[in-house]
Amino acid sequence: MIVIPAIDLMDGRAVRLIKGRKENVTVYSENPLELIDWFNSLGVRRIHIVDLDAAFSGGEKNNRKLISKIAENSKSLVEVGGGVRSLLDAEEILSCYVERLVIGTMPIKDQKEFERIIERFGEKIIAGVDVENGFVKVSGWQEDSKLEHIQFLLKMKDMGTKETIVTDISRDGTLAGVDMDFYKNIAMKTDMDVIVSGGIRDLDDIKALKDLEKFGIKGIIVGKAIYEKTLDLKEALKLQDD
Repeated sequence: MIVIPAIDLMDGRAVRLIKGRKENVTVYSENPLELIDWFNSLGVRRIHIVDLDAAFSGGEKNNRKLISKIAENSKSLVEVGGGVRSLLDAEEILSCYVERLVIGTMPIKDQKEFERIIERFGEKIIAGVDVENGFVKVSGWQEDSKLEHIQFLLKMKDMGTKETIVTDISRDGTLAGVDMDFYKNIAMKTDMDVIVSGGIRDLDDIKALKDLEKFGIKGIIVGKAIYEKTLDLKEALKLQDD
């Protein structure tokens, strides 16, 4: 199981939101490249980047130049999500030293275009599934798709995605801890490689999720916890191979 630190980008800065709300933003770094130096020094294997500007604007505004610099300077695998609406978007992002692309809205808004991307990039594509009250939300969590999350995940699996990042919106950015049963249920019912996102607070959460590895929990995204220092990233990384 891998621990994946997150960088959420807005206006060129590293920020965190609470439950995805733009009005609840905290800036953690004016220069996200400094975070990459920190992650490199710790031996981080994978970094999760969300382009919030692209997600909220539908791709009209983005941080791609900065993402390219971040990925170029990172020693680890870099995955990016937010605002991907076309095959061209996917091509541009994956040409910027980025190795994985997280897509959530497009399979609902434009399934045929998503299928083109899967056909072209295959396992480089990760299903990004953001869940609130059992249903999938899209477009930067601004719209309710009215699709039940397990059904949607099974559909994504049928379309060719093997790995999914599932965000529990109700806990994202809250440091409230993780709903273990929620993620165990997803892993068991979908048989996908599940990356947990939302609510991670401390090492106890990491240890508890590690116990779910046998069910298909393959990774954990940590964001606010490392910036608010309720979680020691260096210690969390040590648990990856224990």
